[in-house]
Amino acid sequence: LVNCTTIDWFLEWPKDALLEVANKFLADVDMLQTITGLPREIDPSENIGITKQEKFQQSVAGIFATIHDSVSTCSKTMREEIKRYNYVTPTNYLELVTGYKNMLSAKRLECANSASKLRNGLLQIDKTKVKVEEMSIELEKATVQVNQMNQECDEFLVTIANQKRETDEQQKAVAASAVKIREEEAICQQMTEVALADLQEAMPALEEAMVALEALNKKDLTEVKSYGRPPDKVKMVMEAVMILKQVEPTWAEAKRQLGEANFITQLKDFDRDHISDKTLKKINIYTSNADFDPVKVGIVSTAAMSLCKWVIAMEKYGKIYRVVAPKRAKVDEATAALKQKQAILAAAKAKVTELQKLLDQLKADFDEK
Repeated sequence: LVNCTTIDWFLEWPKDALLEVANKFLADVDMLQTITGLPREIDPSENIGITKQEKFQQSVAGIFATIHDSVSTCSKTMREEIKRYNYVTPTNYLELVTGYKNMLSAKRLECANSASKLRNGLLQIDKTKVKVEEMSIELEKATVQVNQMNQECDEFLVTIANQKRETDEQQKAVAASAVKIREEEAICQQMTEVALADLQEAMPALEEAMVALEALNKKDLTEVKSYGRPPDKVKMVMEAVMILKQVEPTWAEAKRQLGEANFITQLKDFDRDHISDKTLKKINIYTSNADFDPVKVGIVSTAAMSLCKWVIAMEKYGKIYRVVAPKRAKVDEATAALKQKQAILAAAKAKVTELQKLLDQLKADFDEK
């Protein structure tokens, strides 16, 4: 009989026991814990009598007991009606309480995570809103700066265009002036060459006279000076020399001149470019004389021969210079005008260079903007 019998050891717990067990299990659970985990606000009324924590805990414990009792009642009804057993044991009750605790902890963690995500999201939204406001302010400032920069760029473009136009006009003017000046340089060069070609006719005689003067020495001059009554050819040569030197054409003056230490130097440095027509006419009287010949004079005196060559060379140079002088004057005038124009051209080129540098600087400044 004993072996064929199942003893029903599952005795029902009284409600007080159920409440006590539930309160025991819920004692370490903060029933009023917030989702954020921050300390909850203390209600002053909690200090009077039972606290909210205790009220909440007792209410939950009462729900556990009610659920357990209702399940037991329903199980009895099912057994009476359909003869099926459903055992409601204290273990089921303990699993109900511990399951609640575990689920409460899991849900609180889930809610805390969701709240944290929501909080972080709202915080990011607030930060983004602040950044958007700051960026809006910066955008307004940047817009003002951009408008200002656009205006400055437009002004720069106008300045660059004006500067480029001025530079181009100046370059064209300089190029035209350069062509004209090169033409004038060619004309001046041609005029100079013509004048030099005319003077070149007198250069051989002049060079020969200079060589002859170089050959003279103090002894030769002393020889001429020693004449009390000089030969006619010597006297004629010395008179011509005195006429060129613009002094009295007398033998006494000639002797005095010959006695000067720098006599030969005076002849070498003689201003042959300014021999007057009157002087040339007087000299021509002597040079047209058949005896006024260096070879013939050289027979009488070597020194007089050199002086004769000098007189002939001076006369020839003076006559040619009379023809060349107007040409040289024109050359000098043209050269002076040319130099002035060249100076103006150089100044214009310098200005073009300066304008080009300014234009390049303006372009560089515009590129930086």
